[in-house]
Amino acid sequence: MGPEEACDKLYWIHAPELLFGVRTSHLGQFVYESINPAFEDLLGILSEDIREKAVSDCMSDEDAESICAACDAGLAEGRPVRYQHRLALGGRQRNFETIITPIRDPESGSIVRLVGSHRAMKEGVAGDAVGRTTTRRAAANLGAWLLSLQEEVQQRIASDLHDSTGQHLIAASLNVMRMRRAMNDISGAGRLCDDIDASIDQALREIRTFTYLLHPQNLLTDGLKITIEQFVNGFSARTSLKTSLEIAPEVDKLSYERQRSVLRVIQEALTNVFRHAKATQVKIAMEAKDTHFKLRISDNGRGMPISQARSGLEAISFGVGIPAMRARLQQMGGALEIRSSSATECRGTTLCAVIPHSLPRKSARPTERRHNHLGHHKSIVQQH
Repeated sequence: MGPEEACDKLYWIHAPELLFGVRTSHLGQFVYESINPAFEDLLGILSEDIREKAVSDCMSDEDAESICAACDAGLAEGRPVRYQHRLALGGRQRNFETIITPIRDPESGSIVRLVGSHRAMKEGVAGDAVGRTTTRRAAANLGAWLLSLQEEVQQRIASDLHDSTGQHLIAASLNVMRMRRAMNDISGAGRLCDDIDASIDQALREIRTFTYLLHPQNLLTDGLKITIEQFVNGFSARTSLKTSLEIAPEVDKLSYERQRSVLRVIQEALTNVFRHAKATQVKIAMEAKDTHFKLRISDNGRGMPISQARSGLEAISFGVGIPAMRARLQQMGGALEIRSSSATECRGTTLCAVIPHSLPRKSARPTERRHNHLGHHKSIVQQH
């Protein structure tokens, strides 16, 4: 199980919100695929018992009509929608906020299911403005909890991969070496050993890379600029990707929390490059402007499939990685944009992030450019 799947599973199990997955049946009805433990406790129904049952068969007519209307809106919009309505859900009527998120097939780009949540709202909250403020605060708290959970899960997975899985592979490699010595006179067995050795070496390389990418870096010793440089240098050495790095020194003047968020965004972006892009080069640049920093991470990889590109950015924005980056930036008042193409003449993906700051305005100063390949070569060029 990868870090994204592990984080999703933990959230599904422990979230206080009522989470559910639905799809459309051949009769055009919305039927449940699953519900989380909090929803099970409220309804007194196990997820296995509700599976493949129509929403209208599990709720009162009024609740079912309102929930299906939200699902219809999610299908029609093709993006997450938010509803505030009164639902009973097996008890007395209360105010709920329902969020419906369409999930697309990665190949066709078509919507295959809807994932939703019901969150009970505080009673007696008057006025739309107060309601919106409460919603934003709840969303911010949830986002912070998700980001903290993601880092804990990543750190544990990194430790487990390094301490357990990696050791098993090393032991297997040693056993292959012993078997080779015992069968030196059989050429076919020797070639088989070579193949096994190559597979184990590749697995070890990927595990070491993932543990490096997943494990949080410590900012307290060196500051953000040096930490990013060291991290990118290690990334280049472990992946054989050629990297180009430009970081404005003013980043070290950001608050610790903002430095930490920027570093996590870069880590997540490079993890995506390693896992999905099949790139040979990646460029990272962070430029200081009067009111904000502009972060740009681009690769020359395969980009998005054409079917996803036609479906818009929503097609690649689900899962934990990209939403986590977006949540970090939104907490700072920033924004994230992703541009990607699988066309031959302009392949690759570019991540553009804006990080606001309130630093004193200064005249432009040159930034350092570092080119790394396998972590061995560095040159510093002054920009004019």
